[in-house]
Amino acid sequence: MFARKMLTYWTLLMLSGAVLSQKFISLPGDNFKNLDVTSDQPNPITSSTSTSTTSTTTTTRKPITSSSTSTTSTTTSTEPPKTTTTPAPVSTTTPAPQPYPQPSVGTWNASCIMLQMAAQLNFTYETKDGNFTHGLYNIPSNASVEDVECVSQTIQDIHLIWGPDTSKQSLLMYFNKKNDSTVLSSVQIHLTVLTEEFPNAKENQTIQLIHRSDGDFKTPEKMSYHCTRVQKMNLSETLDAQQLIGWISVSHVQVEAFRTANATGFSAVHDCDSSETSDVVPIAVGIALAALILVVLISYLCARRRSTSRGYMSF
Repeated sequence: MFARKMLTYWTLLMLSGAVLSQKFISLPGDNFKNLDVTSDQPNPITSSTSTSTTSTTTTTRKPITSSSTSTTSTTTSTEPPKTTTTPAPVSTTTPAPQPYPQPSVGTWNASCIMLQMAAQLNFTYETKDGNFTHGLYNIPSNASVEDVECVSQTIQDIHLIWGPDTSKQSLLMYFNKKNDSTVLSSVQIHLTVLTEEFPNAKENQTIQLIHRSDGDFKTPEKMSYHCTRVQKMNLSETLDAQQLIGWISVSHVQVEAFRTANATGFSAVHDCDSSETSDVVPIAVGIALAALILVVLISYLCARRRSTSRGYMSF
């Protein structure tokens, strides 16, 4: 009996399952989506619908990127940028002119006149463009004695020459004897301005300068004049009456004129910076001091006498 019931129940269960399966198969796809299938019942159409869904799914592919192309396009160069450096301009400054050399000391002996000095000329000459400018010229120490005048006992001179035969340069110095003293009376200079030494000078230009004075190189008779410091003597008068201002600078001078014939060197030195004090000065100072003492003494005696007389009157 129980077995029959179980067989009947099982048969009904199988039949109902077959009917349900037929019903589900006949349903369309859209209605199938709305079915609420419980989690505890197996889904009988899972395997059958997997094929249909694969045909309708659309997959979005990621864009294929080429690493090789991107690296080449985004490659940054690490080399420093090329800089074009402009070279510094070459300095074109004109160097400062060198100072003109100092003259050398020369010595000349002409029996009655012995001369030693260093001399430099500062003179004015004409340039090629017609202007006037100053020039410096050193009297060479190797100049030779051309002539000397020793006969006169009041005027003597010494003549120095140098330079090429075609253009001789010369310096002439005159000495006078006055009141037991010897002085330099004048200096005459004959100078040809050579283009080798003065490139901007006008060609064939000769300058003649004269210095006149009565007090230069003054020294007592039978003594030599000596002066180390630089002395300037103006050269403002020319033989052709053209005013070319200049001067001659002399230093380390020692000169003696009107020497005796048997003299071998300079006589006693009279220095240009030596102080000469006349005998009148100390005499005048002595007289003034004596007079002052006498006045003080007289004043003292008078004051003492007055004080004494007042003392007697008080008694």
